[in-house]
Amino acid sequence: MKTPVARLFGRAALALALAASWPALGSEKNFPTRPVKVIIPFAPGTSPDVVMRIVGQKLGDIWGQPLIVENRPGAGGAIGATAVAQAQPDGYTLLYTVNSVLCANPHLYGKLGYDAFKSFAPVSLMVNLGYVLLARSDLGVNNVAEMVAYAKKHPGKLTYGSAGNGSGNHIVMELLTSMTGTRMLHVPMNTNKVLALLSGQIDLAMEPYTNGVAAARDGKVRPLAVTLARRSENIPDVPTVGETVPGYVADAWHGLFATAGTPPEVVDRISADVARVLAMPDVRERLAAASLEPVGSTPAELRDIVRRDYDKWGAVIRNANIRLD
Repeated sequence: MKTPVARLFGRAALALALAASWPALGSEKNFPTRPVKVIIPFAPGTSPDVVMRIVGQKLGDIWGQPLIVENRPGAGGAIGATAVAQAQPDGYTLLYTVNSVLCANPHLYGKLGYDAFKSFAPVSLMVNLGYVLLARSDLGVNNVAEMVAYAKKHPGKLTYGSAGNGSGNHIVMELLTSMTGTRMLHVPMNTNKVLALLSGQIDLAMEPYTNGVAAARDGKVRPLAVTLARRSENIPDVPTVGETVPGYVADAWHGLFATAGTPPEVVDRISADVARVLAMPDVRERLAAASLEPVGSTPAELRDIVRRDYDKWGAVIRNANIRLD
């Protein structure tokens, strides 16, 4: 069964093609009349930063006002998200974030400065990306089925690296072990996971497309599978995890949000203009080169996706007993 994000791809092409002709929406037609700030709760150079600097330039051209990108990393994205939650609800301060900030953090931390549903007004799903499951080349497993068989024969022996407890690549791996009934050793690390595979420090790693695809192409580590519902066009010979483990899908979508209480007409205007930008051939080409799939959505569609992923990842986190406080 297709996931909420996957279902959007079927409609995205039509929605984006029509977006360029969408008219202004009456009372919001003068928005914005001053610069718009987008807070990214991650460091410069991360995939959200890359996307927003591509999209933001085009939005600024449409609006005739600069879009200012401000990076506020820390606490798994909570610092930047809290700043937007506390901003004036006028559309001039936006949050561009990955799904974990709203769908995983509330289950990981006892106290946050924001509520995933009450603090934000969804604007648009922006891009989608998955993870590439990589293995060290001399591990002796060639696909997910062989990895599962090895893990069942040697419980707890296989190691996998992640960016830390509660990180995206930790949680998506916990989903895989729970669905396959296997047990592996989690190794949190603040160093490059691909280099750790090459040096033999770890056996496996779930790496986001933005660097996992390049590692898969390089040939020094072995790509076992990708985590989206369909194969990546950039590495089409690598199967999905779901081809071996039915129902497994793990993505790392990016979304744009305004502060709760922002006038709906302003939210709709921003959403429509984002769709116009994501329909531009040069934008789509640049995103595809970074292994990012432009999507676009209505605010209501993004709200539904947040709710479903909040429940999905909450269950994984509870089952794995992951806490960060």
